[in-house]
Amino acid sequence: MGVIGLQRRRAACGAALLSMSLAAAGSSLVTASAGAVSFQPFYEYAISFSGKGSYNRTLSAEGGSTLKEEASWTWTTRYPDVLIPTKASSPLEASGFPAYGLGQEGDGTWSITNTGSEDEDCSNSGTLGLPKDAGGAGGGSVTVKRPAGGSKGVIFNIVALEGYETTSGGGDGALACDPESYWHDIIESFAGVGYKHTDPDLPDVKPLTAKIQFSPSELKHATVTKHVSVGAAEMVPSDCGSGGGVTCQQDYTWSGSVKFTKHKFKK
Repeated sequence: MGVIGLQRRRAACGAALLSMSLAAAGSSLVTASAGAVSFQPFYEYAISFSGKGSYNRTLSAEGGSTLKEEASWTWTTRYPDVLIPTKASSPLEASGFPAYGLGQEGDGTWSITNTGSEDEDCSNSGTLGLPKDAGGAGGGSVTVKRPAGGSKGVIFNIVALEGYETTSGGGDGALACDPESYWHDIIESFAGVGYKHTDPDLPDVKPLTAKIQFSPSELKHATVTKHVSVGAAEMVPSDCGSGGGVTCQQDYTWSGSVKFTKHKFKK
């Protein structure tokens, strides 16, 4: 075999090895360095993020009239397979790793009650479901980064409900209790969660965002549960537009838990 043929064969073998390594990322990444082959191990988790939240708005006018809207919801979002390299030196770090949640699943419930106006007194409830995108991953996300300053461990950033759809109880939007899309109409648009901040210096975040740090010892445990709650960047101002004889007050909050269960990669 000539030199050119040998080079082509080596290039083909290298491409095949890289393809096989990425396809089997859950168990190991095979790399060649100075003639030695090393195996990059991974942690794999099933992650469940669940909780409950509420959004309340009260309009009080001079003379004593009051209009109150009370919205609440529950949710559970599941990522069956989330992979992260066990070492910060993983070559996949530079290509967007570690962490990707495949096959996300999600569901929830919602309710709204409006009181204080004869024309708008109403109540309604229904269910929520997480839509599937073209890749089957659904809404929300799980990403992981290493702590700054060379600290060991990892930091999980989890978004639970991005793109949640109303699967029952929805209406035509004529009344507050009959939203066409509960999550979009009430939480993202009306309340402005994630961008109507209490402090203009805070970054935009998506509703139900949890930031969780794992220590090296926690990464060794079979299961870890973290309790989480609303952060400053996700909160909305308490004053929702007072003026002209009207006082508008609102509050948005949530709390929940995230359970991490380590399991073996299924080939």
